[in-house]
Amino acid sequence: MTERRDVSSPDPFAFLAGVSAVLFDAGNTLLWIDHARIAAILTGAGLECDEHSVRVAEMRARPRLDPYLGFAKRRESAETTLRYANLILDCLTSGSPPASDAPRDALIAAWRTLWNRPPADAQAALVELSRRGYRLGVVSNSDGQVHARLEAAALAPHLECVVDSGVVGVEKPDPRIFEMAATRLALPPSACVYVGDYFSLDVLGARAAGMHAILLDPIGAWGDVAAPRASSLTDLVSRFPRSAPSGRPGPAGPADPADPTGPTTRAGPTTRADAAARAGSPDASRP
Repeated sequence: MTERRDVSSPDPFAFLAGVSAVLFDAGNTLLWIDHARIAAILTGAGLECDEHSVRVAEMRARPRLDPYLGFAKRRESAETTLRYANLILDCLTSGSPPASDAPRDALIAAWRTLWNRPPADAQAALVELSRRGYRLGVVSNSDGQVHARLEAAALAPHLECVVDSGVVGVEKPDPRIFEMAATRLALPPSACVYVGDYFSLDVLGARAAGMHAILLDPIGAWGDVAAPRASSLTDLVSRFPRSAPSGRPGPAGPADPADPTGPTTRAGPTTRADAAARAGSPDASRP
């Protein structure tokens, strides 16, 4: 599914002149997996390593996981976690498997607790983009808890919408999950750019919905895939104009206070009912 072509545009970010909203992935974009904890877990299970080596291994594992994610029936699954963990270990050990399954099993046991560390520049990036007039949101394949994690990281107040696949029942790269966010912002998809760390899920999914896309690639692990890159959120912000286009619609109104998902962001998370209506089915939730 990986699309490759020569990109010879003098400015691959020229499209940002027409963008009014920035939508982010959560995992490994606004909330990184905790590489230091993984190093401690693996070392405790008998595989000695450090934070730096784990960080490089995990980032190199992403392009190898990407083809599977592009075609998997479900991305938020035990099978995905197992594949991801095995690829991290394979990259970490240069293809020489650990002597036992203990490191892998320990990593999988802690997996759901690892996605809670915002990169050091996350807060400043959101503040600066908001100051320039850009409207911000999140679209994430997650487990229904991404809004709470963003709140715990003090990032939620900057976001007008949070669309979590575990709540709405639609996963990236399905264009519908991106369209839900654009609808919440009352913007056409073409006025939005999506920022994420996977090509098949994030870049191709956003493009299928009519959005622009930027691939977050901190160590240059993605080779020659056809997408504009940013090495960090600070680098990302530097690519944007000093102010968003004028004449934008105002922020969406507050969510229904009776909504049990209870927003604490400006517009709150997209609800299961929203998803079902926009997906054109009586219930768009996954099992």
